[in-house]
Amino acid sequence: MSKKDNFKVLYALSLAWQLGFLIAVPFAVFLWLGILADKALGTRPLFLILGLFAAIAITAYEVYHWLIPLIKKQKK
Repeated sequence: MSKKDNFKVLYALSLAWQLGFLIAVPFAVFLWLGILADKALGTRPLFLILGLFAAIAITAYEVYHWLIPLIKKQKK
């Protein structure tokens, strides 16, 4: 493998790693906060579901804004 090929592989792995964290962290945080809020307030599934929807919305927003520069960079 040439250095250029190695760079491409490492770049792809870096993007995959970043995307994984970008998706996993909001889900973990908001689901954990939802569980804590449900325990504290006694509203069993309410805040868990709200946390899930918040995580989905924030993840979609962040992934969209993360991908736009990459897409624009590829078009140039």
